[in-house]
Amino acid sequence: MNKLNLTPLSRKLLLHTVVYLVLFLVIPYFQSGGSGVMEDLGSWLLLLVLVNPTAVLILAADSGLKLGFNLLVCLLPLPLFVLSIYVLFDGSGALFYGIMYSVIALISNSIAASVRRRKKGETK
Repeated sequence: MNKLNLTPLSRKLLLHTVVYLVLFLVIPYFQSGGSGVMEDLGSWLLLLVLVNPTAVLILAADSGLKLGFNLLVCLLPLPLFVLSIYVLFDGSGALFYGIMYSVIALISNSIAASVRRRKKGETK
């Protein structure tokens, strides 16, 4: 029952947006106590270097396997992460991570889309 009449791509993008907003905005907001200053460097690095890239990799690969390659899926982490930088951290120099998240998404989505194409070719 799809009451909003969303396409499969639209549903995926909506899901990705919600997950990225939670990862990039909600969790850092609560970790910093709303101050924009992360007291615990370990948890900040865990988010930046392990949790966020893993989530981006999994979401982009899932999208590639189910829907094929889509550049919008690959670019979505960048503006959402940049938004979190300016909303929570007053424009700190963490833009590099947003770019890397998009590169990870691009590679993951591309590989998964090629696997999808091969599997479709085998079933014909």
